Amino acid sequence: MRGIFVDIENELSDIGSEVEMLVRAVAIYERDGINAEPAWLWLAIQGLASGLEKIYTGCERVMGMIANDVDDAKVDHSEGWHISLLKRMAHPFPGIRGAVITDECYKAMDVLRAFRHRERNSYGLMLDSEVVRNRALQAETAFCRFRDEVRAFSLLPVSKDSDL
Repeated sequence: MRGIFVDIENELSDIGSEVEMLVRAVAIYERDGINAEPAWLWLAIQGLASGLEKIYTGCERVMGMIANDVDDAKVDHSEGWHISLLKRMAHPFPGIRGAVITDECYKAMDVLRAFRHRERNSYGLMLDSEVVRNRALQAETAFCRFRDEVRAFSLLPVSKDSDL
């Protein structure tokens, strides 16, 4: 196994811990949120949104590692780079590798990417609590799919001379 995949596995483990905490936080929110005071609800929604942001950002870091080390094509952080990186992972990189993630994984991750953008560019009071809750509920499945597909990819031979 190449060293980059050890580093990726470490990242995936850390993200997995974040996902576990998010799942627990959603359960608490669903149990206590209905009758909670507004400040507690604000704090809960902010926490869930922040957790989602951290999870997607971690996955994006993994994708960047693949782009930089496997593709040998550093990610250009110009306008629209977040979606470009996600799309790159969903498609073969000619002569180097096949797609890292499936179309289904791409779609699930794109939902989290779009939410991450909204979370980072909005005040907490502007976040829709139901949207935050729904995205938090989707995060575990999306991450597990992403993790499993990246792990499967890491087991494939990657060659600069490949015909992919």
